[in-house]
Amino acid sequence: MSLLETMKLTSVASLTLGLLFGIIVLLFVVISILLIYSLLMISVETKTFENGVLRMVGLSKVNCISMIVIQSFIFVLPSILFAYGMSIPSLMFLYGHLLRGQNVEILPIPALGATVQALVLGFLIPFVSSVLPIQAALDKQLNESLSNSRSKTKG
Repeated sequence: MSLLETMKLTSVASLTLGLLFGIIVLLFVVISILLIYSLLMISVETKTFENGVLRMVGLSKVNCISMIVIQSFIFVLPSILFAYGMSIPSLMFLYGHLLRGQNVEILPIPALGATVQALVLGFLIPFVSSVLPIQAALDKQLNESLSNSRSKTKG
């Protein structure tokens, strides 16, 4: 095989792996958004009465929105910290096995671009997943929120 054919083969393999990795990341982002969305919707539905009482004593819409967004960040923040903390030992393990026998010194610290991309995704996911729960919390009327006799779910 010539050098040109080898370069073409590695280029195709690199593009294929990059595409596969991008699809996997997209799937994880969608699953994360759906998970946080469902957790927030359950929280909004179960705390309808508490939110009605808070609104009755003067809770503004901005404070209601901030409560839901903070709750979504509470779901995401431990995973961001854990993932970044585990990336260094994982990279050290991978570099140790992939570069065994070679005299190459590589620091197992994630690149700046990868860190920025992870942080952007990590902080974008809670915002996207909290849009519909915020709308559901703000759409409830005060008398509907404070009623204990009727069912909380609508048909």
